[in-house]
Amino acid sequence: MENKVELRTNRLYMEFEPYCIWHKKEDNDTLDVHLEGFKREQLKVRVNNARMLTISGERPLDDNNKQSFFGKQIKLGEPPLHDNNKWSRFSKQIPLADNINVSYISSKFSRGILSVVMPKKPEIPSMSISPGFEVVIQKETENAGGWMLKDKNMGVLVFLVLGFGIYVKCLCG
Repeated sequence: MENKVELRTNRLYMEFEPYCIWHKKEDNDTLDVHLEGFKREQLKVRVNNARMLTISGERPLDDNNKQSFFGKQIKLGEPPLHDNNKWSRFSKQIPLADNINVSYISSKFSRGILSVVMPKKPEIPSMSISPGFEVVIQKETENAGGWMLKDKNMGVLVFLVLGFGIYVKCLCG
């Protein structure tokens, strides 16, 4: 009979909230996440179908008595961090706005800063036409023509356009 020894290490996680700063521009939004001490392979950037951006990472805390944790320096002579079972981790979820083009989100990790660039969809200019006058349909009893222009200047313009149309018709035969 063969005996197997399974060595399990229980990790002790130290959760933290990384410092983040937004840079908003007309064509994209960029989130810079400060993650000093992390390596690129220790980080994950994901977007799910519900348009939720998740940034997460975990790394082991060094047990050589030189690692600082949350700005507090571990002093020499203190016991090591329990056989390297202490880990630092974070997870940040950000709902994405409808104007973010999810297909083109990119990230870059350099010098301890993770930059997530979220391009915006191009805006389609909305057009509204405001003619400057109001046409009101009235009952036949009030106005024999059935409609009336509320702007008198527009009435003059309609008269001139109709007159010009009749003039051109007469010339052309």
